[in-house]
Amino acid sequence: MELTVKRKAFLEELSKVVDEAIKAYGTRLRRIEITADTKGCYTVLITYESGPGR
Repeated sequence: MELTVKRKAFLEELSKVVDEAIKAYGTRLRRIEITADTKGCYTVLITYESGPGR
């Protein structure tokens, strides 16, 4: 089953959010989607495979 986590970040924090997602989910990571709003804030959607028994 795939799960999605939503994080909010400013531009200078984006690389940290992406690095943390890669470290946390590793090979279970399926997709990272980044969208900007009109105020300069970014929404990061991190989709990963939950794995058996989780």
